[in-house]
Amino acid sequence: MDYTDIRSTELSKLLRVRNVTDLAWLVKESELVTGKPGRQFIVAGGDRPAYQVRLDSSGFEILRVDVNPLGTAPTHSSKPEFLQHPVASAMACGRLYTAKVH
Repeated sequence: MDYTDIRSTELSKLLRVRNVTDLAWLVKESELVTGKPGRQFIVAGGDRPAYQVRLDSSGFEILRVDVNPLGTAPTHSSKPEFLQHPVASAMACGRLYTAKVH
């Protein structure tokens, strides 16, 4: 599923991410099932920004994918630093979602 698909999917058909443990598990699940690194997430609200989240040795690599990817660099953060990222804020507010993997 690419970011345009996830952004147009009804929230009732998406999975809510509740905490950092869920986020890490959902990324790993997607990587195991699809064989591709990372997983797409959206923030519910106005423009529904989409992010690609990957696990790395220090924590997370986060890239906003609904904007020009050539003008956007991924953010690398440890798990404690991640809590300051907009994705973590959305998760804390119950607004971070991802699609089910098949």
